[in-house]
Amino acid sequence: MNTECTVEGVRVTLVDANHCPGAAMLLFHLPNSRTVLHTGDFRADPSMERYPELLGQKVQTLYLDTTYCSPEYTFPTQQETISFAANIAFEHVTLNPRTLVVCGTYSVGKEKVFLALAEVLGCKVSMSRDKYNTLCCLESDRIKELITTEWNATQVHVLPMMQVNFKNLSSHLKKYSGKYEQILAFKPTGWTFSSQSGSVESIRPQVKGNITIYGIPYSEHSSYLEMKRFVQWLRPEKIIPTVNVGSWQSRKAMENLFAEWMADVKAERRV
Repeated sequence: MNTECTVEGVRVTLVDANHCPGAAMLLFHLPNSRTVLHTGDFRADPSMERYPELLGQKVQTLYLDTTYCSPEYTFPTQQETISFAANIAFEHVTLNPRTLVVCGTYSVGKEKVFLALAEVLGCKVSMSRDKYNTLCCLESDRIKELITTEWNATQVHVLPMMQVNFKNLSSHLKKYSGKYEQILAFKPTGWTFSSQSGSVESIRPQVKGNITIYGIPYSEHSSYLEMKRFVQWLRPEKIIPTVNVGSWQSRKAMENLFAEWMADVKAERRV
């Protein structure tokens, strides 16, 4: 990471993509002096504007992760969402120590959420052996200290995202009914949120009996406004979307947005 290497005449540098652990953007310096940035899956962040590899760098072509390239996806920052989930978990467990906290996840991703839950509750995170082995590959001492495969040893369990529903959570709770009497679950995904929802404080859970599920607007992909800011800062000559490109209508809508963003930049430069 952050080290330039040459591959068949092309200078390539990997820079942090702020996505799942290990994810990288690829910065290519071509033999014809043109520069290409491929974001891969990424979540744009203002800190990227201080990346030495990108500072003052003219990028001719940007391959952009356009997962949420639509104005309704203006969800909060990652840290706002993580703090919200941690506070909710702390409140629930304080009020009822027999609360089992569950976080949905994929094979890789959402680590920042469930690690924050573990830290605020002062315990480890339990997960399947496959998930544990995957996370150990990251070679992170912090992560290794906070994860376990012993389900009975901790108050925070990680389950596959598709299992975070009332039926499966009820079955999961029964396995540990001697220790816990209710579940507080988090389903972190950007698809649960839109600009009409307001701040994280407006989020309301789904409750059924002793199961509470919060859909929280946490994503490892850029929100619309984060994406717009990054593009307007980078000012590429050409933008190629890499997600939601299956229809002409979708591609055209994104092209129109890109044109608006760059027109705003030009207008600001004239002022």
